[in-house]
Formats: sequence, C-alpha cells, structure tokens
Amino acid sequence: MTTRKNKVQALYIHIPFCNNICDYCDFAKLQYFRNFAEKYLVQLEKELEYRQVSKDLKTIYVGGGTPTSLEDDLFEQLLKIIKPYSNGVIEYTFEANPESLSERKIAFLKEYGVNRISIGVETTDDEILKKINRHHTFQDVQTAVLSARKMEIDNLNLDLIIGLPHVNKERLIKDLSNLTSLDVSHISCYSLTVHPNTVFSLKGIEEPKSDYARELYDTVEEFLSQKGYVHYEVSNWAKPGYESKHNFVYWKDEKYYGVGLGAAGYVGDARYTNTRNLTKYLNGEYEEEKEIVTPEDDKLYFLMLNLRTNQGLSLNNYKERFNEDFYNVHKVEIEDLISKKLLIHDKENNKLVATFDGMMILDQIIMELDK
Repeated sequence: MTTRKNKVQALYIHIPFCNNICDYCDFAKLQYFRNFAEKYLVQLEKELEYRQVSKDLKTIYVGGGTPTSLEDDLFEQLLKIIKPYSNGVIEYTFEANPESLSERKIAFLKEYGVNRISIGVETTDDEILKKINRHHTFQDVQTAVLSARKMEIDNLNLDLIIGLPHVNKERLIKDLSNLTSLDVSHISCYSLTVHPNTVFSLKGIEEPKSDYARELYDTVEEFLSQKGYVHYEVSNWAKPGYESKHNFVYWKDEKYYGVGLGAAGYVGDARYTNTRNLTKYLNGEYEEEKEIVTPEDDKLYFLMLNLRTNQGLSLNNYKERFNEDFYNVHKVEIEDLISKKLLIHDKENNKLVATFDGMMILDQIIMELDK
C-alpha cells in the first residue's frame, strides 16, 4: 500500500497564444487573436475555481505558448487572476520570448510578485533564428536580461535547443559562450524533437542521430561545468541554489495542478490532461484524459522521475512510500548498473544517483530497474 502526500502546492498555468508559430513547436499553441485571448482568460479563471486550487501554494509556473504575447492590459489581467493564489509562493516563474518581454511587462511581473523568468532563446545565431521562424535576435535576449535585472528579477533561465539544423558543434559552443556571457543563473538545453505535422516534419528535417546528440550533450556538459553550472537534471544546468523548485515537484513525483489548454495535472490519485481544442475549452470542457494511478504505476513514475536529477532516488523515501526495499528487490540489476558506471549508490544518504552517462541513457536504466 502506498503512502501519498496529497497536499498540492504547485500550479502550472498554460497560455497557448503565440505571435508566430515556430517551425519545430508541438505544444498546445494558437496564433494570438485578442478576442480569443479575452475569452480564454475568463475560462482560465473559471477553471482555477473548478479545480479548487489551493491558496497555499509554494510554486507557480506560467508557460505556453508565449505568455508575453498577451497585450499589456490582458497581461496584467492574467496576473490579477493569479494573484489570489500567489501569496506565500517561493518561486513564481513566467515564460517569455525576448521580443515580447517589454520593460512594461517586466514591471507588471515585478509588481505581482513574479521572481523568475524563463526566456526562449533556442540559438544565438540571428540567421538560424530566422530560418526556424523565431522573431527575435540575440540583441533582444541581451536587452531582456538587462531589463529584468534592472527591475531586480535576477533568477533567469535561458532555453537552448540542441541539434537544430545548421548548428554544428562549433556553433553550439558559440551559443553557449553567448549565453554564459550573460551570467544567468539557469540554462536549459533540450535536444531537438521533430513532431508529426510541424513545419520541420513537413520539410523532412530529422532529429540528430543518437551518437551525435550525445556528442552535443557532452559538449554542453563540459562547457557549462567549467563555467560553474551544475548539471542537476537531464536537460538542466544551474548555478548552485538556483535549481528550479517548481520542476522538482514533477521530478519528485509530487502533486500539482495543471490549468489551461493542454495542461497536465496530478491531484489525488489521478493524472489528467486537458483538451487542446480551444472551442471545447472555452465551453468549459476541460479534461481530455484522466488516468487513475495504481500503486504499480506510481512505483514506475517515482523511479523514472527521481532518477532524472542529481538528487537521485532516495531509497528511504521509496520504502516509506511503497513499503518495499527497492535495493534488495532489484539488487542484481542495480549492482550491474553500478559496475557499468551508470549508477552510483550514495550509501551515506542511502540513494541511487544516475551518473552523467546514466542520465544520457536513462530510458534503458528504467527498463532494467522496472523488471
């Protein structure tokens, strides 16, 4: 029998609108039109009430889409809708695109208590940005970072996509050099995924081959570690103390509300995913799928998510949650993975931690440990 922490202290809010649609994007997103955005915010407020979202949250993350695509008055309206839930929040993040993160919007973020901004950079090469239908330049990124700091929002993340067309290893090093020159506290690096029906897919653009993708990740790891960033999760590097508190809720398999088009949540014993159909959402038909998490499902989620980070899988927490000694049950597989230098057994803290090599083939490790 599992023991569950049912208190939900994290909230994800999805804003699906974008001023333009990037060629690689497969998120729940729509071209920005004001009349749809106005209706959407009304329905978002209703869903927050429908979900009975707690007023005792620790983290809020507003993603998209592009939250900063909203016009100033609607942007402030969004912040007002969230305000009753944000008192006492430790980490409050907004995603932004550089070209739409104006000083006025940053001032709104500061006024309403947002203390972390995640900026979509993807690459610092202006020509490649144009080719993938991004509408900013690296100068816009620099301006956005300086403007945020001017308003005393210093906890900044920059996103980078690894394996974009025309970005070889030398170009990647230039990207990393440009990002680290801004001395931000957090950098996320995601390997390019080509989804069906995106422009990339229709153009026949392929994902980087696994061996080359690994070379690129090795390059990122070597470069960022030399600059003082810690690789604390498969795709995330941070200065010590600046790891994403909200994302750790996901990685520790804890509960969270998800609100908005295509958002996912985990409340009670159910994981749910909202519809990606705007008409349905505006009619108050929020959920598309619901999965009741069985104890066996929960074991797999707990294993899979906890091993993504440098905090690893706490064997004490596993035993407390599932009343089972994970090490003894999987001793043969664990010791084999340790011998291959894919896992470390931190005996002092009684946890299993994936090495960098292990993180790079985490799916294979999970398959071994889920037998």
